[in-house]
Amino acid sequence: MKKNFLYLKCSDELKVHFNLKQMREKDQLTQIMLVMTLNRRRVRMYTGLRVKPRFWDKESYRCVTEGRISKRDRLGLESINRQINRMERALSDADEHLATCGEYLTESVLRRVIDEVRSESFTSEHPLQYLRRLAQNYMNEINRRGKHGNESSKNTYLTAVARLEDYNRTRKVPITSFNDFDRRFFIDFTNYLYNYRFGKKLEKNYTQNTVINTLKVLKNLLHRAYDNEVTSNDYFKKVQTSLPADVSEPVYLREDEIKKLATMENLTNAEREVRDAFVIACYTALRFSDLRRLNEAEIGDGVISLYQTKTKEKVAIPILKEIAPLITYYQSQGFPIINKVRANRVIKQLAERCHLDEMVSYREFRGGNATLHTAPKYSLISFHTARRSCVTNLYKRGYPVNYIMTLSGHRSMQAFQRYMRASSKEMMSKFVHLLKKDKAIAV
Repeated sequence: MKKNFLYLKCSDELKVHFNLKQMREKDQLTQIMLVMTLNRRRVRMYTGLRVKPRFWDKESYRCVTEGRISKRDRLGLESINRQINRMERALSDADEHLATCGEYLTESVLRRVIDEVRSESFTSEHPLQYLRRLAQNYMNEINRRGKHGNESSKNTYLTAVARLEDYNRTRKVPITSFNDFDRRFFIDFTNYLYNYRFGKKLEKNYTQNTVINTLKVLKNLLHRAYDNEVTSNDYFKKVQTSLPADVSEPVYLREDEIKKLATMENLTNAEREVRDAFVIACYTALRFSDLRRLNEAEIGDGVISLYQTKTKEKVAIPILKEIAPLITYYQSQGFPIINKVRANRVIKQLAERCHLDEMVSYREFRGGNATLHTAPKYSLISFHTARRSCVTNLYKRGYPVNYIMTLSGHRSMQAFQRYMRASSKEMMSKFVHLLKKDKAIAV
C-alpha cells in the first residue's frame, strides 16, 4: 500500500521558521506559528506560545529582549525564546535520527515533537509552586534524617511558603526560577519580613523568632529542591539562621512557684486537668503534643517511654517524686486530652490566682527593633513555660547538661541554651555553692 504523507528530506541544515499569526495589532497577544516546507508544501503549526507583535523580530524569528523593556516582560520573552530554541533542537535531533534510519521528517513527527516540547514546558513547575508542593507533601516524604514529618511541621512549612508568595506579589520583578534565590533575594525577603505589618490597625510586626524560623523553613525547602536536582543553586547554604540565646520566651517557674500551682485547691475538674498536665510537663520537659499522647506511652519502673511527636525519637523520662502520684492516678484513670488554646488561657488564670504576679522585664524583638517591656509573670506563662522550667530547674539542681538534653530531646547545645532561663545571679550563686562544697575557694 502506498503511504500518503508529507516529508522533508534530511539536509545539512534544517530550515525551521517561526512567524506570528497576525502582526497588525501590536499590543494584542498572538500565536507563534512554526513554519516549514514538507515535500514542497508549506506547513504551519501552532506552537502554543503567544507574544505581542511589538516584541517580535521577523528576521531572527525570536522575541526582542533588548531595549526599553521592563524586567518583568524581558523575563517572559526570554522564557519564550528558550522554548523556541528547545523546539528547534528537538526537530533537528528528530531529523538526524530519521536520517540514520533512511527515513524522512513527516508532519506527524513534527506535531509529536512540538507536543512533547510543550508538554515539558507545562510540567516544569514554577519555583513557588514546587516549594508549595514540597510543603504539602512534607508528611509523606522522608527528610535527610530518614524520618517523616508531622502535621504541625507541615502547617509551619505551608505558612512560610504563604509568606514567600505574599512577598513575591509585592516584587517589581517576580521570582521566575530557582536562580532568583540569591544574596539579593535573601536580603530583600528578610527586610520584607521585618517590616511586614499585621493586625486590625496594622500595629504589629513579626518577632525575630518568626523571621528566623521562616528563613529556616525556606532554606530547608530549597535544600530539598537541590537534593532532588531541580536546581544547582546552593546559595541558601550561606544564609545564617541562628537565633541569639536571649531571643526566646522570657520566663520560667522556680520550683517553689510550681509547688504553689501543684497545691492549689478549689479547682473545677477542667482546671485540675490543665493544672496537672502543666505540673507533669514541669518535671518531664514534655511538649504539649507529647502530653496529649501519654495514654500511648510505656510507663513502668519509674520511667515514661514514648516517641516524641516532633523528633520521632524515643525518650525515656524518669518519673520524679514530685509527679509520681499524678502519674499513678492518671495511669489508671486515663490522661486528659486537652485543647492547647484553652489550656494556655486556663494556666494563666491559675497562675494569677496563685499570685505569681512578680513584674518581669524582658526584651521583645519585632520589626528588627528591640523594645523593653514589663509585665506580671502570670501573663507570660504558657505550656511551653513548663518545658523551659524543667530544663532550667534540673540544670540548677546540678545535673549534667548531656543528661538533661537526652530527656528534653535537644540535639544541639545552641538550642538547649535558648531554653536556659536562669539569671546570671542565680547561676553564680549555684557556682559559688559548688566551689565551696568542693573546698575550691577560701571561705
